[in-house]
Amino acid sequence: MLHGFLNINKDRGITSHGVINKLRKIIKQSQIGHTGTLDPEATGVLVVGLGDATKTLQFLDESQKVYHAEIILGQTTDTQDATGKVITEFPDLKVSLDRIKACISELTGNIKQTPPMYSAVKVQGKKLYELAREGQEIERSARDITVYSWELLQPTSSVYRYKESFFAKIVCSKGTYIRTLINDLGVKLGCGAHMGALIRVQSGNFQIADSISLEEVQDALEQNRLEKKIISINEALSNLSALTINDEDLVKVKNGGKLSYQKYQLSIAAGSYVKVLTREGILVAIARLINNLEHQYWQPVKVFNPNTASSNGV
Repeated sequence: MLHGFLNINKDRGITSHGVINKLRKIIKQSQIGHTGTLDPEATGVLVVGLGDATKTLQFLDESQKVYHAEIILGQTTDTQDATGKVITEFPDLKVSLDRIKACISELTGNIKQTPPMYSAVKVQGKKLYELAREGQEIERSARDITVYSWELLQPTSSVYRYKESFFAKIVCSKGTYIRTLINDLGVKLGCGAHMGALIRVQSGNFQIADSISLEEVQDALEQNRLEKKIISINEALSNLSALTINDEDLVKVKNGGKLSYQKYQLSIAAGSYVKVLTREGILVAIARLINNLEHQYWQPVKVFNPNTASSNGV
């Protein structure tokens, strides 16, 4: 079994779950999962965990995402993107680039966002898009998101008209719906807008320049070089501090036993997670710093097989 991460460049028209199904057939292993859904019509970075890496998806730092998004002006759709049914149109649209920039600034920073009906958010056990397909629209709670920046990519005009579009680089927090962000921009502009093409160019430390397609995964496997494309769990979790333990304590960790904080001290906050490594640098566990009535210790929360870790570059 393979263990580690693949940075997949998802094609347009396939769901994130569809990517996982294809990988399971290509690699011939079932223990595969992804870190965050990417819209079927979107392309770009989809981080996939293999084997033991599926146990560590929650510890990856993917708090920041970067997208290149096409913004089409003058129409709103029921899905907030180009695949949906047009709801409203503004054929007499004429909006200046300066006005667009001003409205973009109002949608930057810490803002509230209401998830779209065409999304995988579950309400009372049912996904919103399932309800939307039944013609239902229900109340949704707004969520806190952060839009760090919008950067217009080569604006071509000082004035935009009906159905004209431009691209923007959007840096935002995990859980942001770019379709909804663009729809909200259209509301502020008073002329409507929806999303055209969307590319995720970065998810945490995973960048599109380093990604590979499903076809390249197949080719690499056939040429016995797929393991060179796999990012080790240790490397992928570069956001976590490392705790190097001795051989005696390795036995404890393998059995889920706690480790003394006095013996292994790190300047991090209680509740934080660390990578537990052998002296040879092999990842054997993820542990959490517990502060219990002034007694601090490291509690393993995920334990890996050192032999598997060593043979698969974990």
